[in-house]
Amino acid sequence: MADYRIGFESAETECDGVDLPVDGDLPAWLDGALVRNGPGKFEAGCGEGAADEGFAHWFDGLALLRKFAFRDGGVELTTRFLRTDEYRAVVEEGRLGAGQFGTRAGGSLLGRLTDAVLPESTDNANVNVMRTGEHFLALTEVPTQVAFDPETLETRGEWAFDDDVDAHMACAHPVVDPESGATFNLSVRFGRTPSYVLTRLPAGETSRDVVATLSLSDPVYVHSFALTPGHVVIAACPLVVDVLGLVRPGGHDTFLDALDWRPGRPTTFVAVSRETGNVVAESSAPAFFTFHHVNAFRRADRLVVDLVAFDDASVVDSLALADLQAGSVRTLDGDLRRYSVPLDGGRATHETLAAGGLSLPRFDERRRGRPYQYAYATRAGGEDGAPNHLVRVDLETLETRVWEEAETFCGEPVFVPEPGGGERDGVVLSVVLDAAREQSFLLVLDADSFEERARAWAPDVLPFDFHGQFYMGR
Repeated sequence: MADYRIGFESAETECDGVDLPVDGDLPAWLDGALVRNGPGKFEAGCGEGAADEGFAHWFDGLALLRKFAFRDGGVELTTRFLRTDEYRAVVEEGRLGAGQFGTRAGGSLLGRLTDAVLPESTDNANVNVMRTGEHFLALTEVPTQVAFDPETLETRGEWAFDDDVDAHMACAHPVVDPESGATFNLSVRFGRTPSYVLTRLPAGETSRDVVATLSLSDPVYVHSFALTPGHVVIAACPLVVDVLGLVRPGGHDTFLDALDWRPGRPTTFVAVSRETGNVVAESSAPAFFTFHHVNAFRRADRLVVDLVAFDDASVVDSLALADLQAGSVRTLDGDLRRYSVPLDGGRATHETLAAGGLSLPRFDERRRGRPYQYAYATRAGGEDGAPNHLVRVDLETLETRVWEEAETFCGEPVFVPEPGGGERDGVVLSVVLDAAREQSFLLVLDADSFEERARAWAPDVLPFDFHGQFYMGR
């Protein structure tokens, strides 16, 4: 049987505008580029006499940007590692650098004590990408953005907003309001009284406005949030951050070590008014954990919030590289749930829209904050539990369509709308590993039929990535 674990091996080369062989037919209107981000190198030790060190968690591998550019009926692939301080430490000096999500700092004991206590020290922006004006940025879960050239993917260096918003962590899933073009995000300040700062970045600007500053009962790990025309919605799961343990001498080595799942506490939905910045509702539900929201919208006196939910937070620990490289991905078992959150602060309820093995959800983001019909996700199947399906869930009929192929493993599906079309008019893009062939390819699915239109073959294996965005006309 083919082995998906080659998707967790380091990339040895970079590509520079390589024309990819294409099987099938690409839509004539598909003009632009899919830019993706994710880990691409998992160990140091390349220098002569250097110690053989490795990252401990999948979230920590060196950032590798990948761009699939659609030009003249073909596809070009460019890949480039971000040239950051962490990259230079690992590749040029053969050692681990700053402490990250699940990997302690390399170097001396003094360096570990001074650099690793909070993950803000890393510049390894390996989670997502965003655009603000003419700037293209790589993001991670600390407020360090790294700019890159959208054509060549070459690193332009650290980039900062023109404001004084100060934080220790930030969501790597900023949310764009389709009406105004403004980008919203959530940052966290640790301290004696941790606070959550909601910001709004007007379209084309580089300075953020503070919408609200919130204090929750405990500092909790938040990976994403939802946006409606009137509200920002945060699902505060009971995965609590031991802030004091991070900063005291002899405390936690990594941010992952400081996370404590407390199942006796509820998950609380916090709804914040975009107009006033006030908390207008707090609604609790039995404890669950989520990485990714899909969408949210208002229905009468309630907010409808769709997300992928896990029964607990064990998925976070299970993404340790040692487990993944040993063949264990068995906890990628999220459900697509729809929560009904009353604006009067009553208890939230939910229904399951699609059960078992779901992760990395996306949708037609032109529908953000409004009712919508389709959600897309990866789904695990088979004995190894790896994400080897793509699914489209009809949220009205609950019909699920599936794309699958033996010995292939799928990445995040990204919906690209045909200009002027509806939710069924467009394509779904996913980077897929053909483990038997030991080669990755870009899969192009017809959004209406959910059947394959084309695939473009990469020269070799692209390590499994996290998230990306499609930019039209580039």
